[in-house]
Amino acid sequence: MMREAAFRIKTALGGRSSTDAYREFLAMDALDPEAIAEVSARRSAEHAQFAFGHSPFYRELYSSHGFSADDLRDPAAFSALPIVDKAMLRENFDRIRTDEANDRTSVVSKTGGSTGLPLHLLRDLRFPARALEWRLFEWWGVRPWDDRGIVTRHVLTGAARIRHDLGWLPSRRVQLDAFQITDEAVAEFARSWNRVRPRFLIGYGGGVLDTVRRLQRLGLTLTPPRAVAVTAAPLTAGTRAEIETAFGAPCFDHYRSAEIPWMAGECAHQSGLHVFADVRRVEIVDAADEVVPDGVEGEVVVSDLTNRVFPVIRYRLGDISRLLPGTCACGRGLPRLGAISGRSSDAVRLPDGTTIAGALGHIFDDFPLSIRQFEIVQDADYSVTLRCIPSDRSDAQTGIDAAAEKLRFATKGIVPVTVERVDSIPQVGGKMRFIRSAVPATS
Repeated sequence: MMREAAFRIKTALGGRSSTDAYREFLAMDALDPEAIAEVSARRSAEHAQFAFGHSPFYRELYSSHGFSADDLRDPAAFSALPIVDKAMLRENFDRIRTDEANDRTSVVSKTGGSTGLPLHLLRDLRFPARALEWRLFEWWGVRPWDDRGIVTRHVLTGAARIRHDLGWLPSRRVQLDAFQITDEAVAEFARSWNRVRPRFLIGYGGGVLDTVRRLQRLGLTLTPPRAVAVTAAPLTAGTRAEIETAFGAPCFDHYRSAEIPWMAGECAHQSGLHVFADVRRVEIVDAADEVVPDGVEGEVVVSDLTNRVFPVIRYRLGDISRLLPGTCACGRGLPRLGAISGRSSDAVRLPDGTTIAGALGHIFDDFPLSIRQFEIVQDADYSVTLRCIPSDRSDAQTGIDAAAEKLRFATKGIVPVTVERVDSIPQVGGKMRFIRSAVPATS
């Protein structure tokens, strides 16, 4: 109670915008799907109009594709706007920023790492992003003032850590660096965890899974949290079950990126990720960049409807997924995104020029609990290996055999496919992938 009281005093003194936004988000969650879709369409059109009028980059981009300011008033025009990618953001920083960007309204954010090519963009400081966290935490039974454990690539040290911790008081944080997960680091994390006893754990899926397995091997246990939340990695049924068993708590998937934070997340029903459609617009497009119907898999395109200093509109994230039809049993009217089935850049490539990407993330759908984790590795000679960590279930081998058969069918029998049962699958920086191929995309 004292922690909650301290949090409420703190937000009353300096966080009114966050608490106001939090209330608005919870009210939005209660609307029906049609009302939410109307809000999303209206805000999307307004944001595109704003970008046209205030960002030289978007004004030129949309004009070059035949769009006028009047055209953008029609919400139906939004899904026909050109898609932007990371290279376009990287190469046009000064022209994308709007006339609202200044030292008071914006801060530079640096992303990148996996490609080796950093990307700089601006965050709009006027949008209370932490209220989106609170919105999602509410679904998991977690409160903003609860202590948390974090497995991340951005662990702070020294004065920066002190400033960060003071800023998040009264909640405390127990951190583990996803780039330095060693037995010693995990043992120290366990000691800190059991001293603080955080209410929940949040982090990169691969890092959380590695931590789980090290804890078990070292014979260490953690005080059970209320919830575990993972991101930045495919969350298969087997991986989810392994994490939930180890922590004695439900494991929730959520979706965010360095470019557009807090886009979607699971509720207690774990039946798809609810998209924050009032502030984030998610579309799924095909190879021709046309929007596909719900239920059809394609590339994820996302728009941040809140960033007025550096608009990110119809941005190709590089992930493969689908929007789920129907509504969730939880009653929320927010649209739902299916599990991320892979990266569009991660694909198996055949000698005849065929590329197979997202579909391979589904090869265990018929026997989801037969394995704890899997990956598909393609060597430079086009040969393919299905590497699996089997579960303890009696149907484990049946599931692996069925998945291998699906993989052979998908590769049309023109490349050798072998199966390898393994005890571990490496991950780097807390992230996991379904597919790793040594065959160049231009091959």
